[in-house]
Amino acid sequence: MTQDAETGQQRKASTQQDLRALASKSLTLAASVIRILTVIFAAILVIHIVLTVAAANPQNGITTFFADAANNLTLGIGDLFLPASEALKVILNYGIAAVVWLAIGIVIAKILNALAP
Repeated sequence: MTQDAETGQQRKASTQQDLRALASKSLTLAASVIRILTVIFAAILVIHIVLTVAAANPQNGITTFFADAANNLTLGIGDLFLPASEALKVILNYGIAAVVWLAIGIVIAKILNALAP
C-alpha cells in the first residue's frame, strides 16, 4: 500500500511537471506568433511607405493591396500629422504606426516569456 501511495505521488508530480512544461511551451509559442505578426504588420506599413514615396502607380493591384492593408493597421495614427507634403505625411503617420506595432510585439512577447514557468 505504501508503494501505491508513492506511485500516486510520483504520477502527480510528473503530471504537474508536464503541465508546467506545456504551459511554458504554449506561452513561448504565443510570444513567437505575436512577435511574427507584429513584424508582418510593421512590414506592410513600411512597404506602403516605400510604394507611396517612390510614387508607385496607385491603380496597381499590389499598391492598392498594401494601401488598404496599411490603412487597417494604422491604429488611428494615420492622420496624426498633416504636413503639406503627402510623402512626409505617409512617412510620419505610417512610420510611427510601424514602430508602435514593433513595440507592442516586443512588450507582449516579453510579458508572455516572463509568465512562462
